Amino acid sequence: MKTRNFPNVDRDKLTEMYTKSAFPILTLKLQSLKKSNFPMKKQSSPSSTSNSIPPTPNTTTPLVTTPSPPVVPASVETGLGQLINLKGTWHSTTGENSYCVMTLPQNVNAPGGYILKNFPYNEEMTFADIPGNVPNRGGGFNQISNTLFYEQRVYFSNAIPGVPVVPNSVVNTLVHAENGSWLFLDTTKQSEGAYPSNPPVYEQGNVPPQNPNMNLAKQVSVPHGNSILANGSVMPWHTGGSNDPLPTFPGIPTIPQVNTIPLYQGVPYYPEKYGPSMKVNGVETNLNINPNYKLVQFLEANQDSIKDFVVFKVSANAQNITNISFESKHASVVSYETTIWLLNPGTPDAFLMYSQNVGLNLTLIVNGNPATIFFPHVLVNVLNPA
Repeated sequence: MKTRNFPNVDRDKLTEMYTKSAFPILTLKLQSLKKSNFPMKKQSSPSSTSNSIPPTPNTTTPLVTTPSPPVVPASVETGLGQLINLKGTWHSTTGENSYCVMTLPQNVNAPGGYILKNFPYNEEMTFADIPGNVPNRGGGFNQISNTLFYEQRVYFSNAIPGVPVVPNSVVNTLVHAENGSWLFLDTTKQSEGAYPSNPPVYEQGNVPPQNPNMNLAKQVSVPHGNSILANGSVMPWHTGGSNDPLPTFPGIPTIPQVNTIPLYQGVPYYPEKYGPSMKVNGVETNLNINPNYKLVQFLEANQDSIKDFVVFKVSANAQNITNISFESKHASVVSYETTIWLLNPGTPDAFLMYSQNVGLNLTLIVNGNPATIFFPHVLVNVLNPA
């Protein structure tokens, strides 16, 4: 990333202003900075007694592995379908293609009862298969859960030159961790008896096809005390167990816009904290409002090197999400959606690009009374094979 020099700008004041603000420097034209352009409230930063930066985390060692023996059979790997190309460790080390919009409840010095903690980050994500598949017996046929276990760790990054988005003492420290599994679902014949026979004997009758709109599931466990079961699909559709080449979409994907402005009874709640709208040709470029614009920027810069892609998309409503009692009272997860765009799948030039939107109901004090405010918590990033 190139560093620009801007004449007639007091760098010390500029750095101090952005240290206390949630507004990202990447979305601004610094030549036209005016006080009226920043109606946001100041964002608090943790105090630091040291300017030293903690060591860079190791993001190349796999977080989860498949012990051997037993060896994963080739038929099991084939059954993973498009998930096969997620196997391995992915990471980002510069933070330049990431952005996180995070809300924190705060009772004092925080109009509206909350502050923003928006930042770039680095991360590592590992996917590992298991030496077998998981049959869900239906009586006359099976649904097979072809499984990848995964683990993810996220670290604060100071990716914007000259602007301490987070204090040096926090850079490279852990901000998020989760683990779980991705399941590619397909239907097959069911064997008679408790154990397979040789030759196999199957239940009689037709096997209904797997719904292609519900061929994917993600199980998520987060140490805040949240568990999520999200369902969706991988596209293009590919039947598990087939030896045919995996299909892809040609070209580059279209990235939808998101809107992170919180809502109280359907009305934007203190939207000025997120900064002014900065639309260009109808696209919101303020990262605080539309973090997905980071992905648009990445695709524009790399469009010549991206040949094709696959899409994994899952979502969950409140019925498929559980929260521990403290979180239920204060910051309950009520919705979840993740989209992964796997670019150039199955090649050394692959990228794992994602957008994740976690819907939170925060209990804040409004006009002296407890009230539920809905906050979208959005994270985006682009990872490379480690």
